[in-house]
Amino acid sequence: MSLSYACGYVVTRSDEFASASTAILKQHFSSTRFSSFTCVSDCFCPNRDKISRSIYLIDMQTVSSPVRNGVNPVHEHGDWLAVNVEDQGFQLGDWILNGFSGVIMKRRCLEQLAPAVKAISHGELWYSRQDLSKLAKAYVTNEFDPHVAADDFALVHALTPKEKHICLMILKGLNNPQIAESVNVSINTVKTHASSVMRKVNVHSRAELIALAVQQKTNSPKNHPMNGA
Repeated sequence: MSLSYACGYVVTRSDEFASASTAILKQHFSSTRFSSFTCVSDCFCPNRDKISRSIYLIDMQTVSSPVRNGVNPVHEHGDWLAVNVEDQGFQLGDWILNGFSGVIMKRRCLEQLAPAVKAISHGELWYSRQDLSKLAKAYVTNEFDPHVAADDFALVHALTPKEKHICLMILKGLNNPQIAESVNVSINTVKTHASSVMRKVNVHSRAELIALAVQQKTNSPKNHPMNGA
């Protein structure tokens, strides 16, 4: 099992958790150098570049959210995994929007470390099916209108007409080949416009874009359940 990560960091103030988690990760991912730190700002990989990535595992039981300490995962190079998260008050959209690729709940933390890191290294999100289903249900109900969300994004973030249309297709759940066929352009053109949309809106994935659109529905005066439409 090979990973593209140059470095892996466990950020925790618990010596026991640091020892246990790094031991598990080193056993499964021998090609990645894992180490532990007590502060997020101290653990950035010194040799990081645009090709090699790092993964940061944040122990939420002993370390505060990096966002509170001026480190926004959305703006940092690498993948972020929150571990030892409490079930009470958990909101999936908040974690996605804060730039976390996954969350491991406290009750199953150590046993899920290896499969979570493996999944995230392959570009997947690590969230429970139940939580993702809740987000999907919010997406498909009348509480969310992708047309209104695309209008809001275009207005606030100065999307071009083409970018706005691509944004709408993404919010409708279409993938790149489907969008390319729909608007009669190449897949590379779709990727270019999609990347521009996410850069302007300041998100790093389609999941983040959709989560942001769902979250902002109550903030838009236009975005209300459709009546008789």
